[in-house]
Amino acid sequence: MKIKEEIKDGIKVIRLSGKVISGPDLMDLKTVFQTSINNDMGNVLLDLGHVAWMDSSGLGVLVSGHTSLAREGGRMAILNATKKINELFIITKLITIFETFTSEDEALASLKE
Repeated sequence: MKIKEEIKDGIKVIRLSGKVISGPDLMDLKTVFQTSINNDMGNVLLDLGHVAWMDSSGLGVLVSGHTSLAREGGRMAILNATKKINELFIITKLITIFETFTSEDEALASLKE
């Protein structure tokens, strides 16, 4: 898994690619979420457009990041979830928790509210 970070309109955008599966890369993703919280970057946009697969450990990190941000008054939105990832969200009922978008502009606008 590769992680790219940038700030857009005051919102941290995290772009993931590859497989979001258990291993050392997940610790890096946890650190990215924690750094966002520590630096008062309350809202995070997570771009999953180039994620090939995600296992239960990957889902756990997303849920943990979402919960940690919410606890501090922040929000997380999901951008460009692939068909496989979206189906995974539906099966696990996480689709009811995550805000999902296909347009980056719409996602950023929503997170600014």
